[in-house]
Amino acid sequence: MADTTEARGSQDADEGKKATVGRLHLFEISGIKINIDYSWVIIFVLVLWSLSSGYFPRYYPNHSTQLYWIAGLVGTLLFFSSILVHELSHSLTAVRSGIQIPEITLFIFGGVARLSQEPTSASTEFKIAVAGPLSSFALAGIFWAIAGALHGHAQSLIVAVFEYLAWINLALAIFNLVPGYPLDGGRILRAVVWWKTGSISRATRWAADIGKGFAWALMIFGGIQIFAGALIGGLWLLFIGMFLRGVAAAGYQEVMMKQSLGGVRVKEVMIENVVSTSPDLPVDELTDKFFLRYGHGGFPVVEQGRPVGLVSLGDIGNISPEERRTKTVRDVMNTLNAELEIDPNASLVEALKKMTQRGVGRLLVMDRDRMAGMITKTGLLRFLEIKRILEE
Repeated sequence: MADTTEARGSQDADEGKKATVGRLHLFEISGIKINIDYSWVIIFVLVLWSLSSGYFPRYYPNHSTQLYWIAGLVGTLLFFSSILVHELSHSLTAVRSGIQIPEITLFIFGGVARLSQEPTSASTEFKIAVAGPLSSFALAGIFWAIAGALHGHAQSLIVAVFEYLAWINLALAIFNLVPGYPLDGGRILRAVVWWKTGSISRATRWAADIGKGFAWALMIFGGIQIFAGALIGGLWLLFIGMFLRGVAAAGYQEVMMKQSLGGVRVKEVMIENVVSTSPDLPVDELTDKFFLRYGHGGFPVVEQGRPVGLVSLGDIGNISPEERRTKTVRDVMNTLNAELEIDPNASLVEALKKMTQRGVGRLLVMDRDRMAGMITKTGLLRFLEIKRILEE
């Protein structure tokens, strides 16, 4: 099972136990939301089935089917509780270091603790990364101790459950110590290289490259297993390898993007002379006189000299030609609110994070009540590309 600790912007709070997009919010621990991604159900069922009808009957025979499934259920629940403890160890260490952890999500490949920001020092990165494996080693010791204490005093199947949990936590700790990003070992390596070189970008590149190499090794080994007849195990390794490779590449790109955007303010790259439209303009005229004429993907909507909203191609994409003649911009625009605004002195990192989280392609740059300009995701990416070329 893979374990990753990702740095992302904090998200809006979800109150109570409810379903969000692709996941279910269960409860909170120390202010950290515990979520289950719907993909988690797949691995839960697979682990339960493999323990109840495979592992326990094969190595501990002569028990009833019902008892095997009870043991399998207890083992599966405690296994995923162990993963949660592993992630909580990362998270609580991060919180003690001043980094907020909005949520932990269990999903098909394990668990992920979502950091509100990257650690600001190599020592903080090291402490957060090493906390997870240490907790898994500790759990392995605890489960071994319980199994030893029960040996000779309880049914062999009960002892088997705790022996399995000891082994699986030991395996989880060792697997996550592989020195490839985004695994814990990769983050530990990144912390060491960061401390030695003073460069987080170089440290991330080293750890990500090793992480991608490890991911390729998993995929190749998975392919060999598939051809050897171990279809399920081979596919599992293949999918984990693909996941780790993608996260390693994305993690490096995110760090490099933050490095490139760091210190640059919105006002330095925003569009100043913004073309705006009226809320009373018919949508068909908006299409002809603005989108087709200027070629932009969106425009501010201004009424009596004050911005009141944003309208984009996506807002009119599903409107029929007949409706475009009867509806106005006011009917289809996104009304201006704090989610669509940004301060001119905000960083480009903050602007990109806000656009990504809200699923929008542009933000109005507001200097108090005055529209100072507009910034677009396309413009940010173009800025990054130009900067990359100039720095080569």
